[in-house]
Amino acid sequence: MNSHFRNQHGFSLIELTVIIVIIGILVAVAMKSMTTVTEDVRLVKTEQEMERLARAIVGDPDITAGGARTDFGYVGDIGAFPPDLAALMTNPGLGTWDGPYLPAGFVQDSDGYRIDEWGQPYNYSGGTTITSNGSGTAITKKIADAAPDYLLNTFRVVIRDADNNPPGTIYFDSVTVGITIPNGTGANSSKNYTPDSAGNFTLDSLPVGQHPLRIIYTPQVDTLLRYITVLPRHKSQPVIIYYFAAAYFTPDTTGGSDSMLTKVPGSDSIYAGFCNNISFWIENNTGGDVTIASLRLTWVNPTAYYHYVIWDGITVVNENNPKVGAGEMAVFSSPRTINDGESLKIQIEEFRSQPSGGSRVNMQNTVFTVVLSDGSTFDVTVGGCP
Repeated sequence: MNSHFRNQHGFSLIELTVIIVIIGILVAVAMKSMTTVTEDVRLVKTEQEMERLARAIVGDPDITAGGARTDFGYVGDIGAFPPDLAALMTNPGLGTWDGPYLPAGFVQDSDGYRIDEWGQPYNYSGGTTITSNGSGTAITKKIADAAPDYLLNTFRVVIRDADNNPPGTIYFDSVTVGITIPNGTGANSSKNYTPDSAGNFTLDSLPVGQHPLRIIYTPQVDTLLRYITVLPRHKSQPVIIYYFAAAYFTPDTTGGSDSMLTKVPGSDSIYAGFCNNISFWIENNTGGDVTIASLRLTWVNPTAYYHYVIWDGITVVNENNPKVGAGEMAVFSSPRTINDGESLKIQIEEFRSQPSGGSRVNMQNTVFTVVLSDGSTFDVTVGGCP
């Protein structure tokens, strides 16, 4: 026999045992790694699916048209959160339901959207969270901070005629306002309002979504139809002004100059320092108490935007971003009354170079025209910076 073959020998039992142990360790490590990867994939897919479910419920803020959000999901159509996830795919008998609210891939799998990647059903029963328990550790997706953020919002509106006149005490009860919203039970409901004499009204308890708003001047049957977009946590800002096409609200000036509030002569003032605050005094010699709900301040130069209106020491306008510009209506946080025979101070403060802020603007040697919500109009002229 060839000596080459005679000198070869196989693995010993000990060597084979060591090799088998090493292979076992490698397989165990590989299996553990594969398990970890699989769990990670399941986690990611579950979180992605929960995100899609949340957007089906309250809408996708990234879907817009003309710069306005247009997708508000189930809540926007119904005015309530769904009782369960099945209501996202199958109409539970609600007239305003406009689903399914999930993409086509979910439609093809009639039950999969309700089950996480571990095969366990999601926990959702009409609240503001969805929970997956399939991994052994709860995974929670928060849909909203609180249900009222999506169901109970407010919207402030001002109505004017073509000449920017408010309805006043003569015409305000000739204006009716109606908005149609889903009522949470599968039908639409109308909420009706009448503006105050300054043309202000506040729409309340509104669900998110795009809702039709009708403003009607009854004597002429003139109707403004607008759609307002109510966003989550919409708490009265911004204030929207709508105008009729005709000058219906002619101010009542039959009483002559004594029928309006007037500026106290010589009370115009500009503050020393940065000179970006002004003030003036008004007086009431009309023979009766007068309630003011807004003012409009107009000037030509310089370009500036103001932050505060202070009425007799009380801040009634606090518009930070955007601030109020020339010719824009500054609506008071609550109407203020000046009694007959009374005089009081009005301060306009913090004129800045940009609607969002910017540098202070020196308003010296500026002529302002002030129009109060009752129609009172007068000029304010401030001199040089002290």
